[in-house]
Amino acid sequence: MRGLTLICAALCIVASPAQAKTYNGMAFAGPTISGDSVVWGTEYSDGSGAVKVGGRIVARFERMTGKGEKRQFGGTPGAVSASPTRMAYTLDDSRQLPGGDGDSGASTVSVQPLVSVDGSPFTNPLGCDAAYVTTAIDGDTVVLGVDDEPPCGGVYVDGRKIAEAEPCQVRIAGPYVAWRTSPCGGSATITVADRVSGAVVASLTPAKGVRTWGVFDLDESGNIVAAEGERVVAFSLADPRRYVLAKKSWSSTVATADGRAAFITVDENVGPERLLLTDLRGKVLERLDRYGKRRWPEGEIALTDRWVAWSVKRDIYDHPTGPGNVFLKRIG
Repeated sequence: MRGLTLICAALCIVASPAQAKTYNGMAFAGPTISGDSVVWGTEYSDGSGAVKVGGRIVARFERMTGKGEKRQFGGTPGAVSASPTRMAYTLDDSRQLPGGDGDSGASTVSVQPLVSVDGSPFTNPLGCDAAYVTTAIDGDTVVLGVDDEPPCGGVYVDGRKIAEAEPCQVRIAGPYVAWRTSPCGGSATITVADRVSGAVVASLTPAKGVRTWGVFDLDESGNIVAAEGERVVAFSLADPRRYVLAKKSWSSTVATADGRAAFITVDENVGPERLLLTDLRGKVLERLDRYGKRRWPEGEIALTDRWVAWSVKRDIYDHPTGPGNVFLKRIG
């Protein structure tokens, strides 16, 4: 009996990181944090999907029924964003053109941003469909990054275009709005601007010998954490010296808030190893999760001064509707 108890305890630790709120289903979009709640987008095996707040459905989309048609959340980062008063997500409709077989041939992609204000129905505030859309929210302010031809393409703050750009990621915190330009697989520039005027505060390039930026995040004090090549670095607008937080990382997601950073390290086989919370010099504050063959990162990391959220899928597979969990953990 004692042996069975120990085995059960071990399995529980693997399935649910200590002291974290655990929700069934993985996050294909997000997760992100709204106040004290976690928000994410999930997709179902019938081709439909939903946006959830703490497990409660607040929006749904139905599957497309035409041959070669598919509807899903737009890609991360920024496929879903939220605050207590605002929520946004991106919806991606794709259609296989005649002559394609689903695995080859041309297709069309139409992505639109959908925004809700104070719980109102979700609508497209720009009236634009684009090749790619990314979102970010801070309080009552919604930022949309639209990668498309004019007149739709650009960076928008509450519907007002502040920059002509081809963004694949946008972030907002305190007085700053920032974006990373296409191509999304690796960007040459991160631009930081004043959120009100749109005036450029900084135009940041990777270190010498590193060709591109990956995902990034910034906080209201102007601290920036970013994937720079294979590594994760931290610096600030006031002090551009770069501190290496990890020499190699799982570079699909990073987060920063309140002088801390969250990111995923990799093992010697370049697979995901640990989800860490550190300070901005790399000191480990907390080991949040450990990965393996039956525990794989999915979606983004979200971080505030009080909470951290992340998602896993319980196997290595490509299809987004398999078993998984979303976690929300209070941090000190």
